[in-house]
Amino acid sequence: MNFFKKLFGKETKELTTEVQHLKSECDPSNCGCKVCEHDSEKNGDYLKDISIKIETIPCEPNPYFVVNDGSAKFFEEFEIRMTTLIRMYNINGIFLKEYQKISRESLTATRNDAKEFSKYSKCYFINNNAFKEIHHMSSLLNIFMIFEVLLKNVTKDLAYDRHLELEEIQNKNMSYLNSYILFIEETMKNRFSLDENERNFIGIVRKIRNDYLHDYMSEIPESIEKEIVKIFNLREGKRIVVDEFFIENTCKIFGNIAKRLEECYWDYKNKFLEK
Repeated sequence: MNFFKKLFGKETKELTTEVQHLKSECDPSNCGCKVCEHDSEKNGDYLKDISIKIETIPCEPNPYFVVNDGSAKFFEEFEIRMTTLIRMYNINGIFLKEYQKISRESLTATRNDAKEFSKYSKCYFINNNAFKEIHHMSSLLNIFMIFEVLLKNVTKDLAYDRHLELEEIQNKNMSYLNSYILFIEETMKNRFSLDENERNFIGIVRKIRNDYLHDYMSEIPESIEKEIVKIFNLREGKRIVVDEFFIENTCKIFGNIAKRLEECYWDYKNKFLEK
């Protein structure tokens, strides 16, 4: 026991020494770390607690896809994932709005101190822009992911009936997602197919996802903007960004495709099992 007391006592002493060392190295006039926090910052009026009201167990289903009773596991998983994503998206949205409100108040409170205002304004504008972008783009990436996984699982199931492996379906000349869509449409002919708008929109979301993943590119090219304006029936010249409107419409379109796919899947499977 004495050994552990000595050991942890030594670690505490070393940590205290390290903090003191950091204090001596930091320049308090240009430092944002906790170690060098000014007394005025600790007691300032612009330090506020974020207080938001959120239902602790939000049990409402997502409005975009509700699985039928006794459906296949992959449709049930899609509903669960969609519901989780929408809840998380909404809760994060509430928090970010409150955070931005408090941040503006904190920034305003420093306006009489040029140095403090300079430091907090830089922080505020970085956060204000980046937080919203990350919030929306990460949600879009996840929505696309669960949609692609659903198509992959449906493809695997249909392929099994035809004694095929998934690797035989994944065409090297096209994306995996397009391979899944092509195989599902060919397998369930006269039952399931995407319309032109749906097909175009999936390609658009895929491109946005890829651009953001590989290059941090979150700006939507003008050519794609024009396509989205047509799909969403918007006025010409409207600036398109990944925001609440875009996320909602992505969920609607993917949810509608999933509903039709579930119905067509069971129609196909029932006929297949009768053979």
